[in-house]
Amino acid sequence: MPAAPFFAIGLVGSLVMFAGDMLLYFTPGAYDMDGTLYPYAQIMRNLPKGRVRLGGLLGPVAAFLYIVGFAGLSMLGAGEFPWLMWVIAALLSLALICGGSYHAQYPYLAIAARTGDDTLVDQVADNIMALQRIATLPMYAAFVLLGIAIIAGQTILPQWMVVCTPIVTSFLGFAWLRVPQPARCVLFGGWSNLVFTIMFAAMLAFSFV
Repeated sequence: MPAAPFFAIGLVGSLVMFAGDMLLYFTPGAYDMDGTLYPYAQIMRNLPKGRVRLGGLLGPVAAFLYIVGFAGLSMLGAGEFPWLMWVIAALLSLALICGGSYHAQYPYLAIAARTGDDTLVDQVADNIMALQRIATLPMYAAFVLLGIAIIAGQTILPQWMVVCTPIVTSFLGFAWLRVPQPARCVLFGGWSNLVFTIMFAAMLAFSFV
């Protein structure tokens, strides 16, 4: 399948972004999320500056690799609406561009946290969360459309492949909140990228069947 190299690159992108996440906030200690960025700021304030900087830099690099991977989705279209896969690829690309952008700003959150100035932390966190909100709508719209396209036979993928897409695997993220540390940080903290690892790996494997 011509899309296989694209999926391989997307798979690498998901792993690079996951590595960036772990560099930014992996901790064997307390990892209790409250829906804000304060827990992450508290973790990052105590990490080496070089580690946090590298974690942030990996965001834009991973976003580029992701976009190449999403381009492969456009080659899967079939049925009456093959253009639907182009729409899905475009929505996911927009979401990951925003994702790479806010990922790159996490080092500033760490810098703000080290000052002990909560007002400064609030300002940086608000900017990151604004980008995250912009990414949310196109991402979840793409998840839904991809699931529908596969089930409705608008791709060359078998219908069962929908279980390997984020519309299904994303829900496992709630289960990872219950696992003990440090697995919780790895699984829950990095799950937004690991769902794409699963998707790209499944599509890559299917391309060789």
